[in-house]
Amino acid sequence: MTTESLTFESISGPQERGYLKRVILSCMIGNALEWYDFVLYGYFATILGSLFFPKFSTIASLMATFGIFAAGFIMRPLGGIIFGHIGDKTGRKKALLWSIYLMAIPTTLIGLLPTYEQIGWLAPFLLTCIRLSQGLSMGGEFTGSMIFVVENTTENNRGFYGSWVVFSLLIGILVGSGIATSTCYLLSEDQLMSWGWRIPFLLSLIGGLVGSVMRRTMHDPKQYIEAKKHQHGCVNPLVELYRHHFKMIVYVITIELTLAIGFYLIVTFINNFLMALLHFDRVTSLMITTFSMIVMGVTIPLSGWLSDQVGRKAVLIPSALAFVVFSYPLFITMESGLGGALFAQVALSFFLGVFFAPFPATLVELFPVTVRYSGLSIAHSLSMAVFGGTAPFIATGLILLTHNNAAPALYLGLASLISAIALFFMKDRYKTQLV
Repeated sequence: MTTESLTFESISGPQERGYLKRVILSCMIGNALEWYDFVLYGYFATILGSLFFPKFSTIASLMATFGIFAAGFIMRPLGGIIFGHIGDKTGRKKALLWSIYLMAIPTTLIGLLPTYEQIGWLAPFLLTCIRLSQGLSMGGEFTGSMIFVVENTTENNRGFYGSWVVFSLLIGILVGSGIATSTCYLLSEDQLMSWGWRIPFLLSLIGGLVGSVMRRTMHDPKQYIEAKKHQHGCVNPLVELYRHHFKMIVYVITIELTLAIGFYLIVTFINNFLMALLHFDRVTSLMITTFSMIVMGVTIPLSGWLSDQVGRKAVLIPSALAFVVFSYPLFITMESGLGGALFAQVALSFFLGVFFAPFPATLVELFPVTVRYSGLSIAHSLSMAVFGGTAPFIATGLILLTHNNAAPALYLGLASLISAIALFFMKDRYKTQLV
């Protein structure tokens, strides 16, 4: 049976059909758990800033916290190289297993970490080390999940099934947001600052165990196995990648500008922006973020399905241009009160959901199987490290520099314009077989 015949509708026999469902479910669960761990840092940034850094000012502590957030992204390209090499040389499954270990364990350790008041400057130092190890994991997790799913589907449904990897990211974010909101709601401010914030981080240990057990039951996609069997795999994927696909790495980074900057502004920065600068209380801010993520989640599978019908470019370019036109007015709207903040966050999340959904299929279609894990992991990691991880920090700096709370929207709009132009020149492979 070829890889192209592996779909829910065409697989013969309940055992094989059930296996494909488990493939998608295992990637969804593992990726959701990874992102649950990762986004907790963003949601609790204001608390971490006050507990792990000297008390200069609210904005200074927030910038220090986001600085460490960005530092974690420094390790993502290295993680992309390591996990990409493992995924192309020894197997997709092995790379995905190690990535979940390297996320869950360090996140649990954050919940056990002493504060600045207890151990002084050793506290932010240890927090930075933990964030660096998490960044290493993220270098191969999301790209590995999208490859694992998309390589098991056909040219007719890659966009739809690939979008569930993105959807699983939202599940992790929603679970993290829900637990964070519940923790803030059920505990007093003193309890939250004293010990309550640690609970969501400690729960990640359970997630790591569940994710690793699920992934141990999987095996590598058939397309990858066939390539290795016929010795189509290159001796050194990194050498092959940089000899023949370096331009593609640069291109992927360019089209991902909207995704990298937009995702980390909308999902992590705005939540803290509402609290620190617009003075929303923590529960209200988290509830706005949670509702907007639900809207994004509904949008994602519809956008993925649409990209299978009309093509990736027909979905990606209009959604990128929507950020160009509407980002600044929506940031201005946030300052009008609760209703305006909710509307703006929902609209931005909708645009991001439309743009994000076709990306797994789009990116997998750009690289051949022999260097696919390395190419996607390195390109995606560089994009997220250079532009994603620094986005909250740059956004905060732009506000300080311009004294304009809507200044981050200009940064997002410019990035989206560049992405839209680059996407215009992309060859759409949405109805072709994977190579």
